Amino acid sequence: MNITLKHNKGFKWYKNDSLFFKGYFYINAIFYEKENAVNYLSSVRTTSDFKELLKNINGVFTLLFSDKNKVFIASDITRSFPIFYTFQNNKLFLSDDIFYLKDTFNLDTFDALSEIEFKACNHTHGKKTLLTNVFQVQASEYLIIKNDEIIESNFFYSYAIKKESSDPYTTLKKKAIDAFENTIKRFINSLNNRTVVIPLSGGFDSRFIAVMLKKYNYKNVFCYTYGRKDSFEIENSKNTAEALNFKWIFIEYNSQIIDGFLETSAFKEYAHFAGKLSSMPNLQEYFAVNYLKENNLIAEDSIFIPGYAGDLLGGSQFLKVIPENLNHTDIADLIIEQKFTNYPLSASNKKIFKRQVKKQLTHIDDNYVEKIPSSVFEDFDLKEKIAKYIFNSANFYTYFGFEHRFPFWDKELLDFFKKVPVKNKLMKTFFDAILINEYFKKYNVYFESELQPSEKNINIQKVKNKIKPFLPTFIKQQFLEKNDWVNYKPLTDKMLKSLNLNKLKVEKSSKEYNEIITQWYLYFSKNKIK
Repeated sequence: MNITLKHNKGFKWYKNDSLFFKGYFYINAIFYEKENAVNYLSSVRTTSDFKELLKNINGVFTLLFSDKNKVFIASDITRSFPIFYTFQNNKLFLSDDIFYLKDTFNLDTFDALSEIEFKACNHTHGKKTLLTNVFQVQASEYLIIKNDEIIESNFFYSYAIKKESSDPYTTLKKKAIDAFENTIKRFINSLNNRTVVIPLSGGFDSRFIAVMLKKYNYKNVFCYTYGRKDSFEIENSKNTAEALNFKWIFIEYNSQIIDGFLETSAFKEYAHFAGKLSSMPNLQEYFAVNYLKENNLIAEDSIFIPGYAGDLLGGSQFLKVIPENLNHTDIADLIIEQKFTNYPLSASNKKIFKRQVKKQLTHIDDNYVEKIPSSVFEDFDLKEKIAKYIFNSANFYTYFGFEHRFPFWDKELLDFFKKVPVKNKLMKTFFDAILINEYFKKYNVYFESELQPSEKNINIQKVKNKIKPFLPTFIKQQFLEKNDWVNYKPLTDKMLKSLNLNKLKVEKSSKEYNEIITQWYLYFSKNKIK
């Protein structure tokens, strides 16, 4: 067996004779990183030690270590630092750089089904990558390897539950506040007074992070918003920063920032770094982070704190995505219907992917039929789209040499919110009420003009979503451009132009801009774009 670790941007690999580690974690509220983490993990010697560690560890990490005849690998809930592997001549080769494996062993065969899946979901599913016979360690998965064979593959964290909390509302509220407070205290303890950089949108998640930093008197905070100059995000973001007395800037995505990006070696390197032949390289914050770094607006050791996936904890997918009376038999169909939406699937491909999803559900938990169906759906989503698309987007930060933290994905918060009854997750009523009444109003950052969508609004939107595929292309394009607050159109227009110049086939439904990015990335990965 051979282990080759190459990526040291943002977070570095730390090691000793038997251990490789990247990231950070908490054990019993004590923060570990770098050499301190390696020293702590050095006491792990056996399979039972390894499994006990995974029960208690709380953080963002990848670790590999060996005893006399076994190798243990684990990747955290966010899959922030994925490991890839391939079997060649009965030997196992592992690396954090999938292109190293590809080039070393001339692994140039792209899997046709994985390509379709990638275009439909913006990522591959399960352990698959775009390459035949190259695989990935998944979010919250561990592997135990002996004699170049994987003898055990399992998951150490699940969001699926058998039973909701029976606590009354007042008790739930107190527990939620306690979980938020404990999480933020841990998070702030990890910062070491370094500059915190918040991509501050007009929404609740990033605003909550800003408020909590203010509450705990953290001084070194820098906020930014980006996109079109008429973006609806700007007003609330700016007002929040002003109310909290934090520095704030707006970065307009104009021609000065984006012109010529596609031809630069930096962007091409980023596309490989972020995509890893398994996820769509997100463009959204690439230009903003690049701008901040090039103009020396933030310190080199700054830490980025995005509000990733906080709304999911609150229940944002209920009604919009997850029906109230979901059955176990309908989970696979719902995943195909709601998560494979970026590219049209043939009937035969739908059947194939449905079989694969069912197999993956069983691999994640062969007793999933004993769990609440909506929680099984969310657990699958956490391990797939949320990890491989949402959290993978943090490559914006690491590519440019910065660390990040994900406050909402603290294990204590996950463990609490997964048990909150569905009735309290509908319309995000419980989550939003706590943020508004316990935090936002106290710091004058709840703006009366803010309207959360009603159930009627959501039902109307669902009808619109069903109608949209049948609308003429020019009308769909108008919808797309109207809601393009990030200014993706000029970015993807440049990709389209490049694809057309290279006489490459493009399938365009005008449903969302990601359909262009995924197709560009596939051709780029095959060296078909000159």
